[in-house]
Amino acid sequence: MIEEPFAEHNEVFVGDLGVRVAADESAHTVEDAARRIEQGYSAIAVKAIAKTLSVTMKITQLAFERKVPCFCADLTVNPILVDWNKCVAARLPPFPGMTVGLQETNGHQYYKNWDKLMTYHPKADAAWIRAHKGIFRTDKSFYAQSGGIFVPSAHYEKLVG
Repeated sequence: MIEEPFAEHNEVFVGDLGVRVAADESAHTVEDAARRIEQGYSAIAVKAIAKTLSVTMKITQLAFERKVPCFCADLTVNPILVDWNKCVAARLPPFPGMTVGLQETNGHQYYKNWDKLMTYHPKADAAWIRAHKGIFRTDKSFYAQSGGIFVPSAHYEKLVG
């Protein structure tokens, strides 16, 4: 899969490139996503943490109806926002050729103090927090606790309190 290799305003048909091309930065709205699907894009990267959750759900619904797989892209975010995306990715249909929903996450590669940021997550010790061989284990506790995204973080509460 190639993730949006062209400029956002490119209108070229990509369905004949011989590889799955994912719409990413250009899929801001449902209408944008529909246009990209018509242009031959065969996957959509959704960004639940960058767009409203309602827009993300509308885009994933359109994609589901058109049989176009989605995956979550995280924009290099902190651990709590990784889990926000994980809550969406864990509910997407499996990506073609896989048995799980797909999520891009790279904050651990770019944030200098990633391990410290991990301590700010209210569920930092949960089984689903760290990937194991590239897979997050979204077990029953993950779903029961919504990945911890609704649990207050003492660190962030102090910053705004």
